[in-house]
Order: sequence, then structure tokens, then C-alpha cells
Amino acid sequence: MVGASKRRRKLGEIVAERIIGEIIRRGWNEGEVLGTEADFMDMFRVSRATFREAVRQLEWHGAAGMRRGVYGGLVVKAPPRHAIVYGAKTYFGLASVDRALLDEAAAVLRAAPRLRPGQSENQAIGLFLEALDTRTITDLANERMVAGSLPKLSETIALKLVQDIEQAGAKRGANLGNEGELQRRYGVSRAVLREALRPLELHDIVRVKTGAQGGVIIRECDPTYTIELTSTYLTYSRIPLSHLWEAQSALEIAAVEKFVHRANAESLQALRKALARLENASASHYLAAAGEFHQIVADRSGNPALALFVGVALRYGLIVMPRPDENFLPELKAQHSRMVDAIAAGDRDAAMESMRAMFDHARRWIRRIERRQDQIDAEFSG
Repeated sequence: MVGASKRRRKLGEIVAERIIGEIIRRGWNEGEVLGTEADFMDMFRVSRATFREAVRQLEWHGAAGMRRGVYGGLVVKAPPRHAIVYGAKTYFGLASVDRALLDEAAAVLRAAPRLRPGQSENQAIGLFLEALDTRTITDLANERMVAGSLPKLSETIALKLVQDIEQAGAKRGANLGNEGELQRRYGVSRAVLREALRPLELHDIVRVKTGAQGGVIIRECDPTYTIELTSTYLTYSRIPLSHLWEAQSALEIAAVEKFVHRANAESLQALRKALARLENASASHYLAAAGEFHQIVADRSGNPALALFVGVALRYGLIVMPRPDENFLPELKAQHSRMVDAIAAGDRDAAMESMRAMFDHARRWIRRIERRQDQIDAEFSG
């Protein structure tokens, strides 16, 4: 996404991502024991410290956790909806997204078109609207305590760090202090502080710098981790593609309208380069190329909430969508080209119509995929 800081990923994070991929591949069977600590250390050729860092990542995702004892090991869990909402709200707070922009995104989602009129509540829109409501991350933490689910001390400290950063109005590059200073400030051990700092590092809210001039350095909040976390939940929940289509189409039509008003020479050049890659993409590479194009439009719409949820939909599509039918591509590519021409001409209505036509064209493909999945499910249950 535009403005992403390209945070260098640690080995533990990479191991956690591979384990989540394996959980998804196995069908996300809650309660399944995937293996012992020794099994994973041998499988990935990593140290105990690195594997335990990966486990902390998995626990934060809500994907898995360690169980001790004779029948212990890494156990698959259901990723909590709370983690998704908390992650999105943390991003919105740290990125200083104006309440008016959050309300604007919510209004777009509430007005989203329906593929199947009269169907039950849209799961994607429901989740996104929950992340956009007026509750703060402090409210969420309090709700958990009222419900009897006490957060770990490290979670409480992480929340306190976020609040202190917000209240201090700290800018990028500011140093919050070294580990020793923060331990004394919050009255916790080094282990608890480091566990509290890790989720903030994942969001790229802070970077821990070692050495004489080191400390906990403020960064610009990067939405990548939130997008990955939300996509993980959606993959587990097996959300219908039509639900994503409804949410994504409404968000992207709104995004291109805003993009037209903000477009300049630099953003048009970036979009034209993405269009060239899309037009040359084969069916096997089309979704990735189209995703790059659409993310540029969303990122430069001026509404970070729209951009975040478009990013989630695009990432989820890469995970679950099959390779598109070659017969669908010519019209989709032509609509992308028309959209760029309309944007360059400053024609908002034509750009929106091209985006709308693109999603209408893709709707038939989505319906075909879901009908096929319904048939497979019926055959399996029969």
C-alpha cells in the first residue's frame, strides 16, 4: 500500500505465516494438535526462541496456541473476531483517521448492492461495520474484562503504550525511551515489555532499535499486518464470495469517485503502469495484477478506511479465488482501460460507471464459482 514502510519481517513472523498456511490447508480444524515444539523446531530448522516468537504471533492472530502436558503441542484455535476489530481500530487510531472518514466508509457499506436480495446479513459488511463503529480500543478492552475474559498483562501494556503515544501526539522518529526506562515507567519485566511491544512492531507503530542511541522509535502505522490478520479470519470463516463482492464493489466505486478528484500526474503515471501490467497479464497472473491496480485507486482515494477494506478484499481474493476464465478477461481489461481514460479526463461519472461495469461483469463469474461450490458441498453431504 502507498506509504507502507516495508518493515523487515523477522524469522518468527515468517514461521508463523507458514504455520497459518498449513492450518488453512488442513481445513482449520479447531482443537487439532499440529505437532510439538520439537517437531516444529526440526521442521523449520529454527531455535526454540524463534519458534516461541512464532507462537506469540499465532496467539495474537488467535490461530493457535501451545498446550502443555502429555497430549500437548501446538493446538489450532478459532481466530477471535475481537482480534480483527481491535487490529483495525488500532490502525485507524494510530493512522489518525478522522471520524468523518470512518463514518463515510460505514455509509458506503450500508448502501452496498446485494447479489441475492433477501439473503441473510452480509458477513463481510457486518465485520467491517463493527470495526468502524464508535467504540475505542479502550472500550474493547473494558468489554472483555466485563465479560470475564481478562487480557494478559502484555496486552494491557500494549494498549497503554498505544494510548500514551496518541495522547502525547508523538511524531514519526520520536524515541519513547529504551527498554529499561519503559520497564520502570510501566512497572513490568523485560519479558512482559517485549511481548507488549511485539504487536506494535507488527503494526509498524514502533521499531525497537538497539545500541547506545537506541530505544523504542515511533513509526508510521502500516496496514499490512491488519490486512493479513483480517484475511486470515475471513479464510477461516469461509465467507461467501458474494459477500465480499457486495462490500468490495461498493467500496471501490466510492474510491474511484474520490480518486478522480485527487488525481495528479504522479498518481496517473502509477495507474498507467499498473494498467500496462494488467493488460499483459495471463489468466494465472491476472488477479495479482488487477489487485495492484485497484489498490492504487483505493490508497489514493484519501480515505484510509476504504483503502484498508479494499486491501482485505483483494488479499482474500488472492487466497480463495480460482484462476479466472480466459473468456472473462478481455472485457475486464477493456473496462480498466476505459476507467484510466475517464480518470485522466476528470470524468468522475464515466470512471465510476467503468468500475461498476467491471464488477457487474465479474458478478457472473462469482455466481458460477458459488454454484459450483454448492454442488460440491451437496455431493459431499450426500
